[in-house]
Amino acid sequence: LISVVFSLSSPGCTIVTDSTTSEGLNKFLENDLGLKHHRFLRGYANVIGKAKKLTESGEGNAEVAIETSGHCAMKENGYIDDGTYTAVKIIGLLARNAAAGSDSLLSLISNLEELPFDEEFRVKVTDGSLVTTTDIFRDVSQTLKEKCLSENSWSLDEKNLEGVRFRLSSGGFFMIRQSLHDPVISVQVESISKDEAYAKVLKPLTDLFSKYDTVVDVSTIM
Repeated sequence: LISVVFSLSSPGCTIVTDSTTSEGLNKFLENDLGLKHHRFLRGYANVIGKAKKLTESGEGNAEVAIETSGHCAMKENGYIDDGTYTAVKIIGLLARNAAAGSDSLLSLISNLEELPFDEEFRVKVTDGSLVTTTDIFRDVSQTLKEKCLSENSWSLDEKNLEGVRFRLSSGGFFMIRQSLHDPVISVQVESISKDEAYAKVLKPLTDLFSKYDTVVDVSTIM
């Protein structure tokens, strides 16, 4: 909804989000609202910092920096992470929408595609070593990239900046990321169904991680 606000007041501006946002959101922002969508690293400080840099460098007019956790900062408010300010902007949109004769804000985002399966799994490296975690993550990432060359249902997201991310031909995506502080590899999957997610993503990933079954716990996936 906050993007709808700025599509009206600042057409063509940039919305900065974290790396885990959906394919549906990207299409809605760019195709329906005519905005630019820039994904960056997770963490509200990272997202806000990137928005500032884009604006200061002239590379983009980043009106909004927002993370999936709900943290939101706007250029017009000095990029301060301010939930109250965000709420006021939405209330203003509600008032304008009501004055125009519409009784629902949901109609403004009716084209936003939300897939039924959206889950995050945490694969733990049981020896507790960040070095082991890094080695496994690098190996699995490279194997996935190679597999993508022959897997018609996957396509590599070349613009992704965190971990590795693949689009699914049936809709949605999956990505793996290494935790910075814990011996964990995060797997996020968005798909048209649970069955599709397991067949096209989670089963192949489990098979890859099984090479390291002495130090990797994949029970959270399967």
